[in-house]
Amino acid sequence: MKILKEYNFTEFTGDLRNNNGKISFSEGSEIEFDKRGKYIVPGFIDQHIHGAGGIDTMDNKEIEHVSEVLLKEGTTSFLPTTMTYDLEVVKDIIDRLEKLNDTTGANILGVHVEGPFINGVEFIGAQNQSFVRKPNRSDLEWLNETGFVKMVTYAPELDENLEMTKYMKEQNIVASIGHSGASMAEAELALENGAKCFTHLHNACSGHHHRNPGVVSAALANDQVAELIVDGIHIHPDSVRMTYNVKGKDGIILVTDAMCAKGMEDGIYSLGGQTAIKKGNEARLENGSLAGSVLLMNEAVRNMHKFSRCSLEEAVLMASYNPARNLGIENKGLIKAGFDFDITVLDEEFNVVETYVNGTRKWRR
Repeated sequence: MKILKEYNFTEFTGDLRNNNGKISFSEGSEIEFDKRGKYIVPGFIDQHIHGAGGIDTMDNKEIEHVSEVLLKEGTTSFLPTTMTYDLEVVKDIIDRLEKLNDTTGANILGVHVEGPFINGVEFIGAQNQSFVRKPNRSDLEWLNETGFVKMVTYAPELDENLEMTKYMKEQNIVASIGHSGASMAEAELALENGAKCFTHLHNACSGHHHRNPGVVSAALANDQVAELIVDGIHIHPDSVRMTYNVKGKDGIILVTDAMCAKGMEDGIYSLGGQTAIKKGNEARLENGSLAGSVLLMNEAVRNMHKFSRCSLEEAVLMASYNPARNLGIENKGLIKAGFDFDITVLDEEFNVVETYVNGTRKWRR
């Protein structure tokens, strides 16, 4: 078998074993987990996904189905991601997801709130401008009553005195700069006060200009991690390579930002109450704006390896360990003794062969 060992995927060689849902190794014993000719990698973690298999997080139903669909792409944990919408609706979704303990598929680690605390003019993206709100601490405190908010995408230039930024740091919520027109100086001030991530870098944010540096400039000049949607549509392959050459293997998190049409036929779908049209490998709103993606996580890993020329080990880390580290999850993202037995088995073309969650095989090709 080929357990990818580079960059501490595994702490020592030996036979990989499932010990009550945890990873263990046994030197010289009978092989329990024999996958000769395949890659065994940590299960992928998607910290930014709006839906799949016909289900939108904003529908507030059947998230169980999404958790099952994600197994086919090797994703073993995810953050259901909300859209810019009425706060009462967003709160209801968060509370319902918090009560949905065990799933039949990938683990739900919390909720990613993408909006409504964004720049709703130039950097609205596929969000609904009608529900945009200025970042404020009290709104987020209310949304996070159950403590289930793990990540928030927001525009720090609109956060007065960075009060919401400071609250997120206090609560160990990942403050992620996105849908933002911040200058480099404004973004870096947010980083100094606790922001620790950049949402779908290069998309829906102020770019880099040599006389007017923005969010992209701040992301490339600092160590905080940045999400990338590596579908060949959201970012040109050469821009992916450039970002990798600057940020390196530790500075990038692969996400799908997928919407409900992922895994579905071409047609008309919904994204946060807005009409989205899937055609081929793209999903767009009626006005032509990209409406998330239909990207699979194993495709993101394959594309990252191809576009950036990084190693397979590095690409896998960007989809497993880096998001786990970003979210403060200490027992996922590596093939290491004592870590959760969340394992994805890939063939040499990066197609998913099997997916294990908490030691149980949940999907097999």
